[in-house]
Amino acid sequence: MDATTRTAATDPVLYQPQPVETPAPTTALPSLSFHSIEGAIEARLPDGRRVWLYGPTAPAPTPAPAAEAPTTPSIPTWAKTCALLLVSASASLALAALALRLFAEAAATLAAALLLLAKVGFVLALIVAVVVRTVKRRPRGGTQTATATATATSGFLGKATATATATITNR
Repeated sequence: MDATTRTAATDPVLYQPQPVETPAPTTALPSLSFHSIEGAIEARLPDGRRVWLYGPTAPAPTPAPAAEAPTTPSIPTWAKTCALLLVSASASLALAALALRLFAEAAATLAAALLLLAKVGFVLALIVAVVVRTVKRRPRGGTQTATATATATSGFLGKATATATATITNR
C-alpha cells in the first residue's frame, strides 16, 4: 500500500451562511408584571407564582370557517374488519403449513409407532380371548379316580406291595 499524502486539486470551499433577517412584530407583546396592574389579566406560572399580563386590546380573533370534508365514499366497517381478519387468517394458515412441513417426518414416525401399538394390543386381546375360552371349556362336575400301586423287594424272600387310590371331584 502506498503511504503517500494526497492533496486535493482545488482548495476546499467553506460554507458560511448569511444571517436571516426576521421581520419586526406588527403587534406589541404584552407586558409581564409580578404586581397587580389595573386592566391586566391575572395568570399563574408553572411554578405557581401569580403574574399579570398587560397588553394592547385587540379584537378577539374570529375562527376560520371549517373546510368541508371531501365527500368520498367511505369504506364500510364490516369491509375493514373482514380485511383485517383475512390477513390474520392467511398468516395463521401460512404458519400452520410451515409447521406441518417441518414436523411431517415426526408425525409419520408417530403414526407408525401408534400403528405398532395397535397391533400389539390386538394380539394381546386375542391371547386373552383364547385363555378365557379355554378356562370356560373345562368340564364341570363329575369325579375322577386314580390308583397307584408300588412293589418293593428286599433280599431273597422280602417283598412289599403298596396301593394308593385318589378321587378328584370337579365343581
